[in-house]
Amino acid sequence: MKKAFTLVELLIAVLLLTLLIGTALFSYRQALLNISKAKKSTFNEVLKVHQIRTSIESMQHYVVDDYNQFNQPMKKLHIFFTGNKHYFQYISLNPTLYNIPTLSAFECKDNTLIYKEEMLYSRIDVNRPEFLEDSKKIIYWKDIKDCKFEYKIENTIMTFLENRVPNSIKIEYINNKRKYIIFTTIKSDYNISHYEIYERLYGE
Repeated sequence: MKKAFTLVELLIAVLLLTLLIGTALFSYRQALLNISKAKKSTFNEVLKVHQIRTSIESMQHYVVDDYNQFNQPMKKLHIFFTGNKHYFQYISLNPTLYNIPTLSAFECKDNTLIYKEEMLYSRIDVNRPEFLEDSKKIIYWKDIKDCKFEYKIENTIMTFLENRVPNSIKIEYINNKRKYIIFTTIKSDYNISHYEIYERLYGE
C-alpha cells in the first residue's frame, strides 16, 4: 500500500516553495535596484565632469565699457583669470547655472570641491568682478583628499597664474582612495591677434 502525502506535508511544501519564490524575487529586485543605482551614480558622475569641462573650456576674454583719456565712451577687451593651487576664478561664456556670461570659480576647501557663479553683467563690476555673499554654488564632491589645480601655458605647468588665460587646466583629487583627474583644454582665443581684437571691439 502506497503512503500518500498528508495535508500538513502539502501545506509545508507550499510554504517552503512560497518562501523560495519570495526570496528569489526579493534578490532579483535588489539586483535590479543596485544596477539602477550604479547606472544613476555613473550618469551623475559623467554629468558632473561634463558640467565642469563645459564651463572651463568656454573661459574667455570679454568686452567691457570704458572711457578714454578724453572721457569718451569706448570698449576694451578685458582679461581676467586668477588661479592658485586650490582656487581659480575666470569668466565663463557657457556656465552651468545661468545662460549668460558669469564670473565662475572652483575651490578645494575643507575636503570639498565647490563651484560658484555670479552673473557678469548684472550685479557686479565687470572691470573688477567679485563674488557676492549670495552667489550660487554647487558642491560637486565631498570627503575628497589632496585636491589641487594646475595650469598650463604652452609647455609650462604652473600652480599660480594671474591675468592670463591658460591653455589647459588640470583638476586632481582623491576620492575613496582612488585618484581622479579632470583635464580640460581651453577653447578660448588666448592667442588672439591685435587685428582680431580690433575687429571684435569695433568691427560692427
